[in-house]
Amino acid sequence: MTLLKGEYNVVPVEKVAFGVGSLESLPAEVARYGAQRVALYASRTLRETTDLVARVERLLGPAHAGTFSDTTQHVPRKTVLAAAEFARQVGADALVTFGGGSVTDLVKGVAMCLAADIRDLDGLDRMRIRFTLGGPVEIPSLPRPPIPHIAIPTTLSAGEFTNLIGITDEVRRVKDLFLDRNLVPGSIILDPEVTVATPPWLWASTGMRSVDHAIEGLCSTTAQPVTDALSADALDRLARHLPGSAADPLDFEAKAQCQIAAWESIFGLVNVLLGLSHGIGHQLGARCNVPHGVTSCVMLPTVMRFNLAHTNGPQARIARIFATAGRGDAGLLAASDEVAAAAAGPAVRAFVELLGLPGRLRDVGVTEADFAGIAADALDDIIVAGNPRPVSSVDEVVALLREAF
Repeated sequence: MTLLKGEYNVVPVEKVAFGVGSLESLPAEVARYGAQRVALYASRTLRETTDLVARVERLLGPAHAGTFSDTTQHVPRKTVLAAAEFARQVGADALVTFGGGSVTDLVKGVAMCLAADIRDLDGLDRMRIRFTLGGPVEIPSLPRPPIPHIAIPTTLSAGEFTNLIGITDEVRRVKDLFLDRNLVPGSIILDPEVTVATPPWLWASTGMRSVDHAIEGLCSTTAQPVTDALSADALDRLARHLPGSAADPLDFEAKAQCQIAAWESIFGLVNVLLGLSHGIGHQLGARCNVPHGVTSCVMLPTVMRFNLAHTNGPQARIARIFATAGRGDAGLLAASDEVAAAAAGPAVRAFVELLGLPGRLRDVGVTEADFAGIAADALDDIIVAGNPRPVSSVDEVVALLREAF
C-alpha cells in the first residue's frame, strides 16, 4: 500500500469577496493596503460603452490617481511598458484591475515592471521564462515584492488567481510566460453585477477556459486530492450554470456560480502541471489572435482524445460529471471507466456547441500555413512539457492541429 504523501503550495491571495454587491468592498480594500494613489486599469470597451468604470472611479474616491484604458488582447509588450510608465507618472502605490483576463495579465505585468524596474523590451526579455523541450528551465525572480494589486474580473478566465503572466512578443509572434509567486493579486472581488456588459460569447468562451483549467487539472500527471476536488466541483458548476448565465446576462445567481467555479478551476494551478490545450492555446492567441477562451473551445476536445490512453480514469470522471449535471448520457454513471472515458471529449465538444461557440480551428481564422509556427512555439512553452502524453516533435503537434482543423 502506498501512503498518501505530498505538499500543497498556496499563492498569496489575501482576500476574495464574492457575491452580488461585493464591489462595494473596494474602498475598504484600498484602505487596508494604506494606498493613497491608485492607478485603475480598465478595458477600453467598458470605459467607452458603460458607466461601470466611472462607478469604480467613484468608489476609489480621492485615492483615484488616474485610469489607463489603452488595453489590447493578448497583452503586447509595448502595452505593458506603456501601462507601467503610466503607473510611474501618476505615482501609483496600488493597482486596480477592472475587466477581462487581458487586463489582469497587463496589470500583473505592470506590477512586475515596477518591482524589477523594467523600462524597455530588453528588461522584459530578461524576466521571461526560458525553456527548451528536454532542456533546463530558467525562471527569474522579482528583486522585491510588487505594490498591492486588487482585481475585479468581468470574465471567467480566472487569471486573477494565478502568479503567471502571458505577454505577447509582437515581433516573434510568441506568447512569453513570466512567473513569480508574488505576482498574484492580493485582493479579488467577484461581483456578478459588474459582468452585465460582458458579451455573452466572451462570458461563455472564458467559461470554457475555466472548463479547460478543470479538465487539464484533473488529467494532470501531478494531480492531487485538493486540486482534484476543486476541479471536479468547478466542472460540475460550469456544466450546470454556464449555458444559462450566458443566455441571460441578468441571471446573477448563475453568474455567481460560474465565478466560484472559475476560482475553483484554477485555485491549485501552482501545484499541478497542465498540458497541450493550454500550451497550444497560448500560441494560437499570439500568432493568430484567437481569443483566449476560444482557444480552449477549438483545442480541448482534440487534446483529450490525444491524451485518452494516458488519462483513462480522470476522463471517465469528467464524463460522469457532465452526465450528472444533465449534459451527457446518464448511462455513463454505471458504465466502465473505458466506456465513460471515451465519452469525455465528445461531451466537451457537445458543450461547446450548446454554448454556440466555434469548435474548429478553421472557424477562428487559423490556416494550415500557421501550423508549423504554432507547433514550434508550443514546444518551447513550458506548459506543454507537462502534458500527460509526452510530446517530443513538431510533427506530433502539427498532426494534432490538423485533427482540430
